[in-house]
Parts: sequence; C-alpha cells; structure tokens
Amino acid sequence: MNNKTSVYGSFTQALFFSGVVSVPKYLLTHYKSIGITDREVMVLIQILCEAETNPYPSLASLAARMSATLTEIEESVGHLVERNLLAIERYWNSAEQKWLNSYRFVGLIDELAELWAIERSQQLEEERTLRQTQSTSAPTPVKSSMENLVRVFEQELGRPLTSIECENLDRWLSTHFSEELIIEALRRGVSAGIRNFRYLDSILREWEKKGLRTKAEVEAEDAYFQARQEKKASRPKKQGSKTSPNKYDNFYL
Repeated sequence: MNNKTSVYGSFTQALFFSGVVSVPKYLLTHYKSIGITDREVMVLIQILCEAETNPYPSLASLAARMSATLTEIEESVGHLVERNLLAIERYWNSAEQKWLNSYRFVGLIDELAELWAIERSQQLEEERTLRQTQSTSAPTPVKSSMENLVRVFEQELGRPLTSIECENLDRWLSTHFSEELIIEALRRGVSAGIRNFRYLDSILREWEKKGLRTKAEVEAEDAYFQARQEKKASRPKKQGSKTSPNKYDNFYL
C-alpha cells in the first residue's frame, strides 16, 4: 500500500511538473464557429505544445501523438494554412546559423478577434435595446404615484378629477410632497367635510413649514399639539380668553 501511494505521489508530481499548455478558452469554445474541426483544433493544440522548444514540429511527430493518420494530419494542416489560420514562416536561427521554419497563429488570432468583436457588438446592442425597453415600459416613481393619487382622489370625491386638479396633484409631487402626505391631507380634509384643493394645499404648506415629511412625523406633531391643548385646558381660564379646537381652523378655504 505504501509503495502504491509513493508511486501515485511521484506520478502526480511528475504530471504537474511536466509542463502545461496554455490554450485560450475562447478558442476552445468558438473554434466550431470559425469552421475548424475537432481534429484541426487538436492539431493546433499539439503545435502549441511544442511552440517553446520546437516551433515547427514535423507532421509525423504530430501523427504519432494523435489517433489520426499522417495523411489526415497533412490534410488538417493544409486546410488551416489554406484558410490563413495557420502560417509557415522562415526565420534566421543565429545559434545554428541557418534558416528554419516556424508556425504562426496570426490569422487564427485575427479570425477569433473579428468573431469576438461581432459578438461584443451584438451584446452591446442587446443591452441598449433592453435598457430602452425597460425605460419605456417600466413606470417611473412619479408616474406611478400620480396614477395612484388620481385613483384615490376620484374614489374619495366620487367623481373624475378636472385637469386643474390633476395639475395640482402633479405640482405637489414635483414639490416633493410624498404620496403618503398628500393622501393624509385628503383624509383630513374629508374628515373635516372640506374637499377643496386650496384647503388641502394649505395643510401641506403648513407641514412643509414645520419640516414634516412623513405621516409618522405629522402624527407626532398632532400628538404634541393635542398635549399642549389639554395642558392649556387644565389651567384656570382667564375671562375673555378663547381656545381654538382645531389647528387648521384659520386656513383659507
């Protein structure tokens, strides 16, 4: 068992230290798209495997590593060269003082680059179309709030809103009054039996002066106002003094 483990460990070490071949993932996932066959891409990988030590491996050595015959390897290399995906170039070897051949992959890189550019252009166009579709189809927050306010007001008033009333709602939203506050002002107007838009506007302006931006802040202010009124009511009244039961009584209608 120890022997087997030792052999396995030695093999694993030898396997990883025997070297690796860097093959672009884009080539492996797209070679079919540029008309390269499985056998041809395997030939390219075998040539890449020798690139550092032997830039021009013989066809016989390639065939010896593959299940294809020498004739099939010759056909594959010939087809790649014919399509300019693989080029055979001569270079001067100063160490050996002679001209030698080497394989070059410039044509293959150009073909993949063109395919990548087309795909990238299509992707950007799809993203642009999607953004346009989303911007036209998805309702904006203001538009959605406006539609909801019109529906609520028409339900409370029991009639369609006039164009001027709709302009008032739009103005309130544009002034950054929240939908929640506008509906709360309507609720208070209805409770008081006053459904005049000028009355609702006076309520909203009063809240704006006090810096009240949410329904919770308005309710807290109401509680504070009520506490003050009760405190005043508990004090002995001076003759001629009057108290106002509603803090909105002096608003214009």
